[in-house]
Formats: sequence, C-alpha cells, structure tokens
Amino acid sequence: MRLWKNVVLAALAASVTGVVTASCGGGSRNVCVDRNIQCEAPLACDPGDGQCKCGGRGGVVCGEGFVCDPVANTCQSTRCARVDCSDKFGTSCDVLDGKCKCGGTGGLSCADNEQCNPLTKTCAPSIDCRARGCNRNESCDQGTGRCLCGSGTCTTLQSCSVTGSDGSRMCVANVCKGVACTGANVCDVGDGFCKCNGVVCQSGEACACPPGNDAGSCAAGERSCRAGTACLGVTCQNGTTCDPVDGACKCGGPGGPVCAANQICSLGPPPKCQGGVQCTQPDGGPRSCPSGTSCDPEDGACKCGGRGGVACAPAGGADGGTPEAAEVCVQNPNQQACRRPCDIRSPDCPTGTFCYFDSSATTPVAYCAAPTDMRVEPLDCNSATACFSMSPAPRSLHCNGLALGQKGLCRAYCDVVAGPAGCLQVPVAQRCLQITGAPTGYGYCLP
Repeated sequence: MRLWKNVVLAALAASVTGVVTASCGGGSRNVCVDRNIQCEAPLACDPGDGQCKCGGRGGVVCGEGFVCDPVANTCQSTRCARVDCSDKFGTSCDVLDGKCKCGGTGGLSCADNEQCNPLTKTCAPSIDCRARGCNRNESCDQGTGRCLCGSGTCTTLQSCSVTGSDGSRMCVANVCKGVACTGANVCDVGDGFCKCNGVVCQSGEACACPPGNDAGSCAAGERSCRAGTACLGVTCQNGTTCDPVDGACKCGGPGGPVCAANQICSLGPPPKCQGGVQCTQPDGGPRSCPSGTSCDPEDGACKCGGRGGVACAPAGGADGGTPEAAEVCVQNPNQQACRRPCDIRSPDCPTGTFCYFDSSATTPVAYCAAPTDMRVEPLDCNSATACFSMSPAPRSLHCNGLALGQKGLCRAYCDVVAGPAGCLQVPVAQRCLQITGAPTGYGYCLP
C-alpha cells in the first residue's frame, strides 16, 4: 500500500514540475507549429519568430525584387536578370535598382558624356580616341582626350619629335615655322610640307579647283593637284622661267625666287635675283645675299624666295640669344623654308631635331629638322626627313636618290674620309659612298 502511494506522489510531483517548467518558458517553443505557418518553397519558416526566410532558422527575409537561392541560402536580386551593361564600359548592374553603375552595387551613375574607370570606380570625361586625330608622334589621352607629346601638350607653334632611344618625345619648334607655300598649297603641321588637300603636288602641277570653276575660288577640300595652266600667255624675261603653279616668273624656274622687273636673274647656283634700287650697293654693285636667299626689291631684305619671300634668321639667332649659324634657304617648287644648317658628319642640332641632307631642294643643302616619319633602311622614302632610326641610338638617315616626283631609299650617313669604318659592318659589310650633289665628304652607307 505504501509503495503504491509513493508512486502516485512521484507522478504527481513530476506533473507539477513539468507544468511549472513550461509556465516559466524553459521549453523549446516552435512558433511555426503553434501558429501552423506554411511557407512557399524554397522559403522555410523560422521557428523562433515564425517568419518565412531564405534558409529557415537564422536565415534572411528576401525583400521585393529578390528571390531565395536554396543552395546558397541567400537572397538573389531579380532586377539584374535582364540587364546588359556590356555597352557601358567598366560598369556592372546594381542589384538594388537594376541600373548599370561604375562600381556595381552602391556605385556611381556616369553621365552621357562620361565613362567609367573600373580601376578607380570613378566617372571620367568620355573620349573616343579612335575618332580623335593627333599630330605625328602624339598620342591621345583616353582620360582627357588631349593629344600628348610624352607627358606634355604641344602648342600650335610646336611639333612633337622623338628624342630618345626609349621612344621618349618632346615638343619642338613647329615644322611649319618659316615655311612659305606657293599657290594654294598649305603647310602640313605633321611633316612641314606644303600640300594640296593633303597631297604633295609634283613638278608642273598646281593646287587647283575642280574643272569648270572659272573663278578659281573653292574650298580647300575641293582642290587637287592638276597640270598647271597659269603659264598660258605668260612671257618671262631676264633669264626667269614661268612656274605653272602660280604663273610667276622665277629665277631658276619652279621653286626659285621671284625677281622684280628691274632685277636680273643670276642662275648661280643658287639662283638669285640681283639689282633694283633697294638691292643696289652704294658703289652701284648688286647686294649679295647669303645662304641661298635673294634680295627683295621692295624692302632690300635678303629673303628665302626673294620678292615676297621669307626672311631667315641671321647668325646669333633672331632674338639675339645664344650664337647660332644663320638659317639657310631651302626651296622646291612647292615651298620655301628657312632652316638651321648642319653638317651630317658632326651634327649639332637642337634637341628633338636631326641633321638631314635634302637632295630634292632647288639648291641641295643639309639642315636641322624634326623627323617626319620612322622609315628605316632600306625602306623607300618620299621626303628628305622621312628616314629615322632608333637603333643603336636616335639618328637621321639619308633619303638617297630622292627627287621631286621620285622616291629614294633610306641609307645611313657616313664620313667618306672614314671609309667603311664610318658604317656598321653587321649584319652585312657596307662601304661609304659620296652623296651626289652634296659637299665633299658627305656620304651614305651601301651594302
């Protein structure tokens, strides 16, 4: 009897303990079960708070525009599902609003005139360098759209030139400085040559308007090189010859100086105009002009091209600065230009310029100029300054055989006195030959 009583008391005590424990919250309550909450797959009910979550207990509630990834137990945005950012360089879709942004979610929205830099995650001015034309040796900066020469920007009075064997570049005096073009030709700042709508006219050709344009006035883009007719009905005197480019009577023919009616043509070489009141010495003799220039009868000044030509800088520099040799006059049928003279055997040209002997000039001469191309030996060349090599160091090359209307071949310069020793003998042996029409000793290397 006593045993049965003890069993009953124990059971009663356990029952009371359970009730007390439950009422004190000590059990694991399942809100999902208590409230019979049903979640739509792949969401699962969190028994702690009864919310449908991605991942169930301890998971996350997916907001609007997001769906649950049951494998990763994370919410994935649906706003970027059909968004293509491939046409917006450097951007990716922002999962919060579905827009292409620089930096993706939380990034920046670039304006129409801006482009994303994916490295810095910032918007910068949008410049398409493929549609930007920079001058020779310059490169377009994608960030700013500026044409740079090395790290700087050249002014309209400068050109970009290669200065080091590592390809370094710097701004030098514009190749069109001191250049006077004949007829309707215009100096090209890229190479310093006078051209007609981008083309160098050959001897006897003029930069003319389309046939039928009797007025002779048209846009530069409509002009082309055509056989000159300006000499029809023109009679020249005093030893001058008519230039079909502009119809002017010139001493020495196309490319020579223009003489006044009271001057005479001295064919030289170089051809010069002499005489005239302004160009006569006190003793009655003609004024002698140096470096291929002729006296301009209108002001008595020695100019490249004579009457209406270009005044070359005298010795010492035009600004009276560091003493330099007087500029020389370089002429051909399309232009006259003043250049600093040099010796191809021991050049001392300013940085960024190199010494070239121009056999195509009316009076062949050597002068300092920036390279206008990177033609190496034995490639062909169509201008005296087109040949240039970076090996073994930056140096000019000679365009051998060049003449107006005729291409030459790039060859290394050498000193004839030095003979083969003045030429590289690898990979093939070479000899040093005298350049035709050049001062004695000016040579070129030939295998």
